[in-house]
Amino acid sequence: MELTIQNNPENITVVINGSFDTLASEQVEPSVKELESLASKPIVLDCNGLDYIASSGLRVLLRLRKACAAHGKQVTMLGVNENIMEVLKVTHFDRMFIIK
Repeated sequence: MELTIQNNPENITVVINGSFDTLASEQVEPSVKELESLASKPIVLDCNGLDYIASSGLRVLLRLRKACAAHGKQVTMLGVNENIMEVLKVTHFDRMFIIK
């Protein structure tokens, strides 16, 4: 999996490509810590290239949500495909994030 972080004036955009499984969650840990430190801005997750998410990936999403909420900000997910949306609905994550 690959994360690309763009620190824009109005938000932090994170482009996610690949599968967000346990191994990927461990590999992106430094990037996640960086994102948590930048969470004073809203975070936008571009999920157009995300093809799979495991429970470990969902835990990372919760960490980002918690970090943003501490600053009164939100996490928005863009380009969520049908399979990922099903996982978000089953886990009720669709209620915790803005999904466009």
